[in-house]
Amino acid sequence: MLRAFFALIKLSFLEAVRRQILHVMVLLSLVVIAVAGTVSFFDLGVQVKIVKDTGMVMILLAGALSVVFLLSGALFHDVEQRLLYPVLARPIPRGLYLLARYAGALGAVYLGMTLMAATLLALLWVHLHYLSTLAIVAVAFTYLEVALVGALTLLVSTFFTPAMTATLTLFLYLLGSLKMGYLHHLAERNTGFAKWAITAVSALLPNMEAFRFKDALVHDLTVPIGYLLMVAVYAVCYTAMCVAISVWRFRRREM
Repeated sequence: MLRAFFALIKLSFLEAVRRQILHVMVLLSLVVIAVAGTVSFFDLGVQVKIVKDTGMVMILLAGALSVVFLLSGALFHDVEQRLLYPVLARPIPRGLYLLARYAGALGAVYLGMTLMAATLLALLWVHLHYLSTLAIVAVAFTYLEVALVGALTLLVSTFFTPAMTATLTLFLYLLGSLKMGYLHHLAERNTGFAKWAITAVSALLPNMEAFRFKDALVHDLTVPIGYLLMVAVYAVCYTAMCVAISVWRFRRREM
């Protein structure tokens, strides 16, 4: 069973690596990061901030969009093309297949993100002559954020078509990025059922802002270890919850 699981992960990984959307996102991001690192119109301090800001934005943008587009249509494609039936004909649980699909696509996205992160760290080394620990931490939490986005995409894909999955996931991702600034303010300005509903939605949405350490990196701020651990636990728990619900939904689905 374990051997079959890793074989499915490998197949999913190779399929994702061959997708042009991943190539385009990675190449464009690498070009933008490289250009930001070679611009010399500003003094060293400003240029380093530009490199940090641009690098983190491109790693997150490329990773999040890639994992959404790779996973939004994976399950639908396998069912429509009847590629799923030979796999499930063997003694392989549906949940194991879904986990392999998720892990393979995420691994391919992580490969591209690692190339971008290596480019960013190399540019920071050239400018600063030391390895930024906070940059490594910021990149690591971007990995966690992308994993959460992938799990959310997987969950939505068990209910909707690829186009609807991609649209709805990006919408939820946007709401999760804005919720601390806007939904909390709306909850304070309302009463009764409206306040309860806004609070409930805010609690259910993923808190994407918690993973953003770009500003701390750009301005060389210190982030408490306790907060990092809390965010890491939150990411693991929310991702596991999305994957677990996806498996439950997929097991009940008619084939």
